[in-house]
Amino acid sequence: WQEPVTFEDIAVYLSRAEWDIIAAGQRELYHSVMLDNYKLLTSLGYPGPKPDILYRMERGEEPWV
Repeated sequence: WQEPVTFEDIAVYLSRAEWDIIAAGQRELYHSVMLDNYKLLTSLGYPGPKPDILYRMERGEEPWV
């Protein structure tokens, strides 16, 4: 028996300090990868709710936690 993969299993969360030191290109890559990971999970039938971090990124807010 295998447990299904969740978004939390593959997400990478950054602190504000970490977010502040990465370059703009790295921030764009982070956004892209997090959104792509969620899209992939949903295409595989991921039943969970959309993570808060994705809502924040869609509104243009900083994703750090």
